[in-house]
Amino acid sequence: MALPDPGASRAVLVGVDKYRHLPSLRPVGRGRDRLAEPLRDPTVWGLDQRHVTVLGAQASRDDILTAVKRAARETTDTFLLYFAGHGLRSRGGSAQQLHLALTGADDEHPQIGSIAYHDIRDILTAGHQARRRIVLLDCCYSGPAGGMGQQAAPHEELQQAAIEGSYLLTSASSTQRAFAHDGRPYPEFTGALIGVLEQGIPSAGPELTLGQTWRAARATLLRRGDPEPQQFGQNAAGQLPWVRNRAHGAPAGGGFRARGPQVSTARRRKAARVLRVLGMPLVTLALATPVIPDGPPAQGTDDRASGGRSAAPRVRPSPAVAPSASPTPSSGKPPKQPGPDPTPRTHSGDKGVRVPLARSYVGQSGFLSAVAYAPDGRLIASGTENGSIYLWNADTAKRVRILSGHSERITSLAFDPGSSTLASASSDRTVRLWDVSSGTSLHTLSHPGEVYSVAFSPDGGTLVSGGQGDAVRLWSVSVGSALETFEDQKEDVLAVAFSPDGESVLSGSYERSAAEYDVGGSWTWRDEKLSSDAITAVAYVPKDYVRAAGGYDKVIRTWTGPDSGTKTFKGHTESITALAFSPDGKVLASAGLDAIRLWDAQKATPLRTTPGAGSTMDIAFSPDGTHLAGVSGRAVQLWSITR
Repeated sequence: MALPDPGASRAVLVGVDKYRHLPSLRPVGRGRDRLAEPLRDPTVWGLDQRHVTVLGAQASRDDILTAVKRAARETTDTFLLYFAGHGLRSRGGSAQQLHLALTGADDEHPQIGSIAYHDIRDILTAGHQARRRIVLLDCCYSGPAGGMGQQAAPHEELQQAAIEGSYLLTSASSTQRAFAHDGRPYPEFTGALIGVLEQGIPSAGPELTLGQTWRAARATLLRRGDPEPQQFGQNAAGQLPWVRNRAHGAPAGGGFRARGPQVSTARRRKAARVLRVLGMPLVTLALATPVIPDGPPAQGTDDRASGGRSAAPRVRPSPAVAPSASPTPSSGKPPKQPGPDPTPRTHSGDKGVRVPLARSYVGQSGFLSAVAYAPDGRLIASGTENGSIYLWNADTAKRVRILSGHSERITSLAFDPGSSTLASASSDRTVRLWDVSSGTSLHTLSHPGEVYSVAFSPDGGTLVSGGQGDAVRLWSVSVGSALETFEDQKEDVLAVAFSPDGESVLSGSYERSAAEYDVGGSWTWRDEKLSSDAITAVAYVPKDYVRAAGGYDKVIRTWTGPDSGTKTFKGHTESITALAFSPDGKVLASAGLDAIRLWDAQKATPLRTTPGAGSTMDIAFSPDGTHLAGVSGRAVQLWSITR
């Protein structure tokens, strides 16, 4: 099916970045203007300059409603409406309304200086001829976009707000907030959407649907620890082509050879102890606002409109405006970390395992996104969202050095078995290998897209990486060259791990599948019934062939072979971000956006729940299993584990 006709399509982009009574939102203006660029670019959509209306803080309520009315009447193909700014909720009554705050908005009385979303909805449903309507709401409390009750389920809320033939995505439910961090160029969701439009999706075809675009943006947000955007689409709007895919046909890097289809008898016998790909097709969702981290907020006076903190789970701390109930690190210094807890609380389900906080490693310049523990126990490495890597003395919590070279977020870290080389994966489409003793960069491994996960083989000679696109890649550590690629996944590869003997590689995909490959061989095993959503973390028991996978569906599953069945670990209330087995294989640690949980790996029963300060993005066991390191906010926290 053809792309939307640019001549018969229109877009109205509203970004209110300046307020008289609410905090101003500088990233909103930048995001609004930048989003207009790919919409006008003929390599993406190609709307005429006159057909993209951009409005800012100077626009009045009547200016915006008139622009929407005019553009909607002119549209016979696709109409797009984007709003970014503060979102306010009406007070009282059984059905709360969403108000889009303009420059004179009053959070005490949301009806003043704002536009009720249902007024915009009425204009868009007034008999216009648009074949498809796209609504993007980048603001707090966007879930109630049109008369949703506060207690309604997200899907029910969106059904009530939906416009026939539309594709609606909101940043959050009616109780969640969205943020525009002063330290970042754009609001979280807007930035993720811009990234998809400008960079494309390597694994997709020549055209992108709304569903594909949203899924890629959703994956980016959840990898960062942001709440999940809500969505609703009417008819087949999300399945229709929307824009051109800039990544289609781009070189994926040379030197790789695809897997052969033949499987030898010996390999089949060996595979009896191996995993299969575990996957189900991914549902197509919708397109709208960013769900940005909860606490302290940056887009935050909306919080006062609701009378206090959001009921949403805490995600990572934000360096911007905070409500009175939260600390406000306005000085730019990292927040103080709690000291060791001599009398840790025991939660329901805890089995006598004590996990007091031993020490914190503070002083990072950005929010943390990855952690690794050196196998010799001497160092801990932490990676930040600004691309810096910090090496810490594990015993004294003193900083050893900073590794600089990446230009974007560190997504994964791994030490080689000898603790002499550190591998770092980044959103800047590279993996770097570092000499730990000197801090020098040894090799830079280029990828066609963002890299999300790395792991060393047990002998340290091979590195496996996974990222944007459908390929799992093997690299020579000594030479820094590509060895092999596995291309069986259908979507981005979010996690990778090496088996204890180094003969197999396990991967997890956004397409809800996990796959295991024979290194140097030719077989791949699959299982289509493991997970109900994207798999973001995989791991092996260090001395066994037990595999583990977890992800967006909040469930961990372990298994030993193709026909062994699975054990399930249930308890997380938010997405799982990382898994780690203790060195003896008896304890499984899982990090999520809600808490760190310890499990009896054999019985699949909970041992301990350790709430963190916001979301915990990554975890790593010490080589003796007595400590667990986790990253949250701007600090590495080290917990002592007593069993």
